Amino acid sequence: MALKNKDSGPPQATAEMQLARKRRTQAERSSDTRKRVCQATLQALTEIGYERISTQDIANRANVSRGAITHQFPTRNELIVAAFEYLINSWESEWPFDITQGHPSLKADELIDVLWDKLFAPDKYMASLELMLAARLDDDLGRNLRNAMSRWTTKRDNIIAEILGVAQDSERTRTFIQINLCMLRGLAVHKSFDSEQNAARKMLEQWKEILRELAKSDQFLKGVT
Repeated sequence: MALKNKDSGPPQATAEMQLARKRRTQAERSSDTRKRVCQATLQALTEIGYERISTQDIANRANVSRGAITHQFPTRNELIVAAFEYLINSWESEWPFDITQGHPSLKADELIDVLWDKLFAPDKYMASLELMLAARLDDDLGRNLRNAMSRWTTKRDNIIAEILGVAQDSERTRTFIQINLCMLRGLAVHKSFDSEQNAARKMLEQWKEILRELAKSDQFLKGVT
């Protein structure tokens, strides 16, 4: 007597299981395509800039067809915004911004090192600067990028205040945080074209020394704890 295949079942049930597997595979494939396209877009923004990127170049970098890109992202702006949100999500998933990992307590000069290493020093930060500049000239793109940025910066700044142990709703706190972020942003730009490899790090160390001296003063973040 022939043995039954233990995986066999009613034809309809078997077909439904196979279809379910196929659907999951398609969903995973679609997710992988979106990820690779977003990564390729950020790479292109970093290496050649917003004005020179093209769908074909991104397709080549992601190793997908142009049709696969337009299927996932019908418009150029949708692609750009998705790449920007992918970048933000990558920041949010890393320490110290991942809320599941808890937030440390750091001094200002210690936090500067963390922000530099996690956000500003990596080459992909230049992609965000390219998009900030592009947003000035395209109202639709600018609106969507600003919405994504607003959500991220609110979370980022609140976490920075928490790490520093200062009040999040203080104007003095907000100003102090923005001064430091502007300094780091400027260093990131300087790093992108300075031929001296360690120039940004040297300036960063000088800034940290200034923060340590300020920390000795009674006026340092006075009244915001």
